[in-house]
Amino acid sequence: MANQAVAELDEISTLSEPPAPPTHPVVEALVNQALAAQRQIEHWSEARIDALLRALATVVADHAHALAVATVAETGMGNVRDKTLKNTVASTGIYERLAGQTGYGEISFDKERLVAEIASPMGVIVGLVPATHPVATFIFKALIAIKGRNAIILSPSRRAHHVSQQAGMMIREALQSAGAPAGLVQWLGDHSRETTAALMSHPRIGLLLATGGQAMVQAAYRSGTPAIGVGPGNAPALIGADADLAHAARSVVESKSFDNGLICGAENHLVVEASARSQLIAELMKQGAAVLTGSESARFQDEAVDPQTRRFASRLVGQDAATLARLAHIERPYTIQMLVIPSDAVSAENYLAVEKLAPVASLFTVADADEGIDVCRRLLDIDGTGHTAIIHTRDVSLSRRFAVALPASRVLVNSPATQGLMGITTGLVPSLTLGCGTWGGNSTTNNVTYKDLLNIKRVAYFTPAPPVSA
Repeated sequence: MANQAVAELDEISTLSEPPAPPTHPVVEALVNQALAAQRQIEHWSEARIDALLRALATVVADHAHALAVATVAETGMGNVRDKTLKNTVASTGIYERLAGQTGYGEISFDKERLVAEIASPMGVIVGLVPATHPVATFIFKALIAIKGRNAIILSPSRRAHHVSQQAGMMIREALQSAGAPAGLVQWLGDHSRETTAALMSHPRIGLLLATGGQAMVQAAYRSGTPAIGVGPGNAPALIGADADLAHAARSVVESKSFDNGLICGAENHLVVEASARSQLIAELMKQGAAVLTGSESARFQDEAVDPQTRRFASRLVGQDAATLARLAHIERPYTIQMLVIPSDAVSAENYLAVEKLAPVASLFTVADADEGIDVCRRLLDIDGTGHTAIIHTRDVSLSRRFAVALPASRVLVNSPATQGLMGITTGLVPSLTLGCGTWGGNSTTNNVTYKDLLNIKRVAYFTPAPPVSA
């Protein structure tokens, strides 16, 4: 019996160990260079690390406009003005939040519990970079990785190959000028899916930082390497009858039109109480929104929806509202900033009930706030659960009830979603990687920053136990 048990254990052990992946020369070279670079900077002082981060952030910020122009030209998505701002926020804006923070060694000590927290790097991070934000995500992930004394290897989208190379070369030159090893920030060039897969599953990679489509995030989690991923956004905005409707309309248009709707946490749905609907529509129109009639909505659906997937056509992602309006011969006596399309079908079969990475939002009308909360929750259940929800109201108790009820990692109150997520109009930590928690199949609800890229050990000192009373 003993021999049989040993044999069964050996068989289980063999089954539980996947075969070693074949070596990939390009990946091996990248990982070896990254490991060497990471060891070289691991014990650098905070002042030296911050000086390096400033150099990297500055070179991208100085070229933010040119890189935005190159991004729009290559990807055909978004607009130059907003990508310029996004590149600046992701570089110098992020640097300003990181400077002066502690990313290595003792980061806290609890004098009452006698517990110290000591941060160590994860080693080599792999960052997946989407085509929607290729430059901003590239520099953001590089900055937060290095703050934690990690090296990073980035895998840009092939759709943004050239601008990613351009940003990477700028960063490499800044590294060398600052006396840092070039291997600290590397990226895959003209690569295949197999190369990316080999990199993600490499045994010496500490963590995957996945930003992009659902397929990319799921591949990261399946790789066998620890991963932080994000989910899709489908943010609903509840607009209460007591809201400042002029401010709410201005916020929605400012947010959803930003970079032609490419921010995944921007408002995808406006859920308004019936008593405020007419005034909200009037205020939206003042801000440049076109609220579509029934016939306009039908024409738009014919042009914009893929008949196979019943979803917004991928060729229209990141296009400006005026272009989308022309497709369906929609005209207004003002420049159209976004399209608002009334709907009443809270269903996965309705393309208006899911994520739309374009300046397009649905408009649902509800009897009261309770029904509004229910509709917002149902919309998130269809797509985007765990990401973001927004409420416009003057009622503090309603905003708290909304926050408790919604499965969202970020709840914004009276703020434009895009600017709120960036930390421009809220106190949130600016991040280009927004966790959706277990609601969205993610490992964190955080606005991911350098602290998520640290191994933190706890040192606990002996404290005598209190005497047991008789």
